[in-house]
Parts: sequence; C-alpha cells; structure tokens
Amino acid sequence: MTTATTPAVALTLAAVAIGAATAWRRAHRRIAELERSSNDFRGALLRLGQALGATDDRSALVGVVLDAACTMVAADAAVFWRDFGAFLVARAEQGAPDSLDRRLAPGEGLSGWVAEHRDPARWPPAAVHPAAAEPAATSALAVPLVAAGRLYGVLALYRTRPDAEFGESDVTDAAEIARQAGAAIDASFLHEEARRLSLTDGLTGLWNRRQFELRVTQELERATRFGEEFSIVMVDLDDFKRVNDTFGHGTGDAVLIETANRLMSHTREVDLVARLGGEEFVMVLPHTDCAGAVLAAEKVRAELAAEPVTTEAGPVSITLSAGVACHPYNGSGPATLLAAADAALYEAKRAGKNCVRPAVGRHDNDTGAAPR
Repeated sequence: MTTATTPAVALTLAAVAIGAATAWRRAHRRIAELERSSNDFRGALLRLGQALGATDDRSALVGVVLDAACTMVAADAAVFWRDFGAFLVARAEQGAPDSLDRRLAPGEGLSGWVAEHRDPARWPPAAVHPAAAEPAATSALAVPLVAAGRLYGVLALYRTRPDAEFGESDVTDAAEIARQAGAAIDASFLHEEARRLSLTDGLTGLWNRRQFELRVTQELERATRFGEEFSIVMVDLDDFKRVNDTFGHGTGDAVLIETANRLMSHTREVDLVARLGGEEFVMVLPHTDCAGAVLAAEKVRAELAAEPVTTEAGPVSITLSAGVACHPYNGSGPATLLAAADAALYEAKRAGKNCVRPAVGRHDNDTGAAPR
C-alpha cells in the first residue's frame, strides 16, 4: 500500500533539504576560509623566518615583522613604536600611515604602558586603552620587543571591526613574533659590531688599513671626477722602540692611544684617520690642498712635541715625523699617492725627525692598490 505524501510533509522535507544544503555550503565556505587562513598563517610564518634569517637591515626586519603579525593575528593595523628612552616614536606601520612619527610618552596609552612595564597587554579587558596618538581601534594588543638586553620598541596591533576582540592566544602569538624579531635584531647588532671590528684598529679605535684603502680609493675617484684637490699625511712616531724598551709595552700602548686622540682632534668630520700598523698612522684629508695638509700635520706635530703624554709610568715625551702627498700633483691613485707620502716621510726622518715634509714630484704607473 502506498502512502501519499501530504503537502505539509513535502514542504517540511523540502525545507530540511534546503537547510541541509545551506548548512553544507556554509560549512564548505568555513572550511575554505580556515584553509585560506591556515595557508596565510603558514605563508606569513615562512616569510618571517626567511626574512629574519636573510638580512641584518633592522628597518627591513621590522617591516616584515609587522606584515607577519597582521596576518597571524588578523590585525587591521600595526605600528612599531621605537623606544628612545624619553619617548616612543612610530617608526613603521601597516594599515596606519597617519601614525608615522607620532610620539608617546612613557606610560602613555597601551603601547606606552607596555614600554614602561615590559609586559604584554591587550585592551579590552585591560583598563589602559590606546592613546590619541595610536590608531583608532575597537581592540588592541601590544608586546615589548627586547634586543641586546634592553627594550628596542613595542609591537602594537589594532582591530577596527566590532565584536572582534583580541584573545589571549593572539597575545601569545604576537609575543612569539616579537621574541623572534628580537633575536634577529640581536644578530644584526652582532653582525654590525663584527663589521665595525673588521674595519677598526683594536687598540686605538681608529680605522684600520683595510678601511683606509677602501676610503682613499673612493675619495680619489670623487676628487678626480670633480677636479678637486686631495691630500694624505703619513705619520710615524720617532724612536718609538725606545718608549717600549724603557717603559714597557703598556706605556707604549698608552702613547699610541693618545697619539690617535690628538690626530683625531685636528681633523674634520669628512676626514679619516687610520692606523696602518705599529706606530704608523695616516690622515686622509678630502678637499685639502698641499698647504692645508702641511698645516694640519704641523699642528699635530707641534702639540705632541710640546705636551708629553701622561701615562701610569709618568709623562712620556714623544715626537713624530710626517710626510704629505697631494692629488693630483704627487699621484693619481692610492698606490702612487701613498708612495709619495712615504717618500716624504723618509725625508722628514733624514732631516732629523720631529718635522713635516711635503712630497716632491709625481709617481707614475699606479696599480690602484696601496703598497704594504
């Protein structure tokens, strides 16, 4: 016997079918959204890891961190507040261009509170809320970014959507991003210090021979291009072995350090002073003719001769000899110019030491490399 389906039952079954289809489509869309979100998260995490390991440019690192943080915690805007002690300054942003260069006092707003306490915070539920200088938001979180053992800045994230508050898991994710960023910035500081040490003299802090060769080549190219004069001064302490033999190497080091300080005190910001090795120094003087270079060298010579160096062993009298060479009169490249200055220094030694001598003549066939 066949039972007829009543209209009411048919409508009910149709409604159930439609509801099931709608629910399936919603579930399918939700699954797709979660997959996209997961893919975005993994992609952001991958980009963050690659960027943190691929560069020591701190500005680039911060930019990638903001991008990754926005993706990972679904933020609408992000700001990196750089800590300068007396205030925070918005140095990078994503989705909040009006925030750049705004300032926060310590303790001001959510980010200022985080900087002052060095603890993560989110609003709401925290009583402290974003300051007027921070982007307008319906929810915000901020985490400290610590590098080299001190506060480097604050990573702040903002949502503008209603009913979309950040949760504790978002704070945890942001804190992990800040931790990784801090480690990368630490590495950038170490790399920067290693680079600095590779170009400076460990005893005096002056540039070393490698940096001298790089700089003198650059300055000579510029001087040649613009038809400008350029000078270098070779400096050698007289009878320095006597200082080491009489007072010991510790006193000799003190004399070298003070000589470096006096050379630096007679140079401009555009000049370079390097220690070539032992008791030998060189001054690189852009935009300086021969007369000006001789005058600069003479000032240092006279001061060193007139004022003994104070050391733990007592005052130590020391003098220097110097040779001056000028571009383009004595040479056109690093090798010829340095050879001319070295020859002039030899003449100063022959003349009795404690004097300055300019180079005479021109050296040809420059190879481009400074002699060792």
